[in-house]
Amino acid sequence: MDKKLLSKIRNQYPAGARVKLLKMDDIQAPPIGTLGTVTGVDDTGSILVNWDNGSSLNVLYDKDSCEPLVPDFTQTVLTQILNIRDLAETNMFDRLAVQRIANRLKYFELVLFTVDHKQEYSTLILTGHI
Repeated sequence: MDKKLLSKIRNQYPAGARVKLLKMDDIQAPPIGTLGTVTGVDDTGSILVNWDNGSSLNVLYDKDSCEPLVPDFTQTVLTQILNIRDLAETNMFDRLAVQRIANRLKYFELVLFTVDHKQEYSTLILTGHI
């Protein structure tokens, strides 16, 4: 596994990220569409997942597939933003610092929101609205 590709996979599927199963070629595979939580990515690029149905089969790189779930702006994301603001550890316009703090606090919904919805996050911080 190429180190650059492995790093990309790990960034796309951080521990705590929610995923949806798209394809798995295993007789004991969870049903397609099953949701799960990423626990990590191993050195071969396989995504380690605790599936909501109790299974823990890995999503094998280049054989199986899943997609990250991108949270829409929710009350949870708003609460996480306000909690980080109240810590007063960073300027809320410093999106990367907010992401680091959110990751430390296991606010994975906010991490994903700030990655996938940069403009909406900036608008929210600037105006209080999306």
